Amino acid sequence: MRILLTGAGGFLGSRLLAYYGKKYEVWAPSHGELDFTKEEETEKAVRDFRPEVLLHCGAISDVGACEREPELSLRVNVEGTRNLAHACREAGARMVMCSSDQVYFCGQEEGESQEAFLLPHREEEACRPIPVYGKHKLLAEEACFAEQPDSVILRLTWMYGELTEEERRKGKGNLAVTLREMIREKKRKTFLTTDHRGVTDVNEVTRRMETAWDLPAGIYNFGSPASGSMYETVRSVLADFGLGELAEPAEGKNGPRNLAMDPQKSVQAGVRFPDSAEQIRKYLR
Repeated sequence: MRILLTGAGGFLGSRLLAYYGKKYEVWAPSHGELDFTKEEETEKAVRDFRPEVLLHCGAISDVGACEREPELSLRVNVEGTRNLAHACREAGARMVMCSSDQVYFCGQEEGESQEAFLLPHREEEACRPIPVYGKHKLLAEEACFAEQPDSVILRLTWMYGELTEEERRKGKGNLAVTLREMIREKKRKTFLTTDHRGVTDVNEVTRRMETAWDLPAGIYNFGSPASGSMYETVRSVLADFGLGELAEPAEGKNGPRNLAMDPQKSVQAGVRFPDSAEQIRKYLR
């Protein structure tokens, strides 16, 4: 099988390349080899390589950067996705687009109960994201389906996993790195009682990607279900180490945020992720 992978320098993309590069013929072009914001260049690259599957992880995923440079975000995250999807349709390739739980980042509506607001999000609901990144990911999903209806879109959660030497040098971090440090140094840290979201082991996403590209076309919540608020999740995990008190509660200054995703569509399609807290415990053991 021939796979074209964008974003191979990123957290997920680099793991996909390492894992599937041993099993399939994978081309993971650098930006110099393929600038997917350029339509003709993209179409030629896809046509020449003739992939059966295109895994699109390339994006500007820094939420702050998208807020500061919305035009760049639009060009890369939306128009770049459109170009790749169009090229896939022309070449007869399957497109798998990595989207984000940020499309669900919306405010609590007037009169909406807390219970209703905190229900896990389903793929078919109308999204009204607040951040530029979430808005552009939603537009990218629409562009992807408009150009290549035979696409699979994966709404991913925040991910964690071991860091490479280069990632450590760049000061990268994630939840697992933070929790290991807390356990090792008995360090206290605050976590939000108002932030509800799933967190997923990047290796669990990587291994399931092979199933994802064979799913029926559509949008899928693709990651571990939330285990309550981030504070509840972390405290539950640390309690297994006898260190639950290291997690201290705090409220977000902008009120509640709910990025929790309902996994049922993926489960019914044969893809099941472990609960967030359950998998973090397993990972840290």
